[in-house]
Amino acid sequence: MTRRRHIPIALACLAAVLVLAAAPAVAKPARGLSANVEIGAPVVGASADGLDSILVPVRYPIELKGRLAELRVALVGRSGATIRSWVLHERLNGGRARYPDRRRRFTFVHRIGLNATLTRQLEQGASVRVLARGRLDLDDDGKAEASSRDRAAGRALVGPRPRPVCSSVPHLRVKPGGRISVPLPVCDTPMQWVERWDQTRGAARIRDGRLVYRAPRGFSGRDSIELVGKRLQSGASASGFQRFALEYPQVTVGAPSGLVVRAMGDSVTAGFGYYSTGITFPLDDILQCEPAKTLFNDACSSNAIAKKSAEAAPEFATDYGLAKNVSWAAQWANEYGVTNYANFAVSGSEPANWVPGPEGFLYRYTKQIEAAEPDYVLLTLGANPLLSALLTKPKDLFCAAISELPKFEKCVREEFERVTLGSSLRKVYTELLENTKATIFVMQYHLSIPWSALFDRTTEIARANQMLNEEVAAAVAAMGNGRLQLVTPPHFNVGISIEPVYPSRYRCRLERVDGPSVQSAGTQLELEDHPLSFCSGPAGGGPTWVINNDTGIHPSAAGYTQMASQVPAPE
Repeated sequence: MTRRRHIPIALACLAAVLVLAAAPAVAKPARGLSANVEIGAPVVGASADGLDSILVPVRYPIELKGRLAELRVALVGRSGATIRSWVLHERLNGGRARYPDRRRRFTFVHRIGLNATLTRQLEQGASVRVLARGRLDLDDDGKAEASSRDRAAGRALVGPRPRPVCSSVPHLRVKPGGRISVPLPVCDTPMQWVERWDQTRGAARIRDGRLVYRAPRGFSGRDSIELVGKRLQSGASASGFQRFALEYPQVTVGAPSGLVVRAMGDSVTAGFGYYSTGITFPLDDILQCEPAKTLFNDACSSNAIAKKSAEAAPEFATDYGLAKNVSWAAQWANEYGVTNYANFAVSGSEPANWVPGPEGFLYRYTKQIEAAEPDYVLLTLGANPLLSALLTKPKDLFCAAISELPKFEKCVREEFERVTLGSSLRKVYTELLENTKATIFVMQYHLSIPWSALFDRTTEIARANQMLNEEVAAAVAAMGNGRLQLVTPPHFNVGISIEPVYPSRYRCRLERVDGPSVQSAGTQLELEDHPLSFCSGPAGGGPTWVINNDTGIHPSAAGYTQMASQVPAPE
């Protein structure tokens, strides 16, 4: 594929990504949960102490991952009278972290321990009645924005299933250096559990039928424990073939509970390129994401519902994309167990849209953020409209498109002055500092080199990105407020030399480069035109840090992980 063949198409597509609208919009209420709560068949578990347990598998919508859920269980005699009832409140463990998490639901197995008398009742024909409720209370005000429930009744199944059924360990919280002890999972057949000590930051061990975990000192964030359970197949000897069960207890270390987090900004905060399902849009559909002329609905962004642009207000996802774990804001919140979260970022927005004034059609969201009294505000803002023009409409920046580096820099500075970038950013920061007590994390921009805009101008594009970040840093520094903190993402390697913007210290072929490329697949294909120097990547395998289907502009979920890792832990 030659560069000239696909540039016209790509430039047309790129205009869809960062273009601005100018009319006010009213957000529609979030839709319901992505799936219903579903109760599976209860089974009898064999406890290590010889007593039975009732195991109730419940499939929950993915939005309830990490949140409290209520389960009501009753043991009902053959006469129909209730023998015993329980009400469980457990924080749901959604299993291993996924980037992104494309699941619509996950299964959590609740456990109800029985004494000898209740075990006999169960053996004599008592049935189990279950009511499961899932409530999504976004701002912890006691009012659910979305909910689902399911009822079921019947006999608990006895004996092992073809696939082991084991109780889940709830999502845990512990202080740095703290210790916590919880019962091992109970399964539908006796199970021998082994902890994978090399899969956790802390120290995990099994003792007297319990999982004991000690959190590392000086660490705050998400930790995971891997438990491997082994059971003998029917008729197998002690050395015979064994079936395995895997459980992944999740622990939040150090982060205080009850934090209120809000996010705002442009497409980098919104997670453009991913639908709210966690799936990237196909390249063929990129034109459907182009914002309309007067209103735009944040289409094709991880925090919004729309998959096609329309003359409408943003319709945000039920949990603003938190459970799908795409954007750096969502990943940071998930790392620290935050559930009171909303991401109002709108792809294509610029600073003037978020403050009072003729262009402030998103100011209503700023006021919603302030009304929530957040502890933290996360934002990326300032790339529009300049970077948009440079990448999508080079003829509008003719001097930048043809000049050598010194003249190019002068042209870019003139554009910064023309759009009053610095003062516009300071207005946003002032608004938030004066009307909240929040710590505000201002994320600078990652480096991406679109395959549609190379024109052998890689160094110039990298320099424009650097100059933009310098403007953001200067605006933050000018405020002189410790609550406003600058966050710098790691360098996104291009795979060729981009000196003097970034040093070339890595040798992959004959010439030194900035490092193994993490750019999009299309960009890396274009950069093969540098046969003596280009270094493909990422190093060690894994996904690229930039998605390809938007022509190589926005971070992938893997790239957002790198960005989120630079944000300080909450205090």
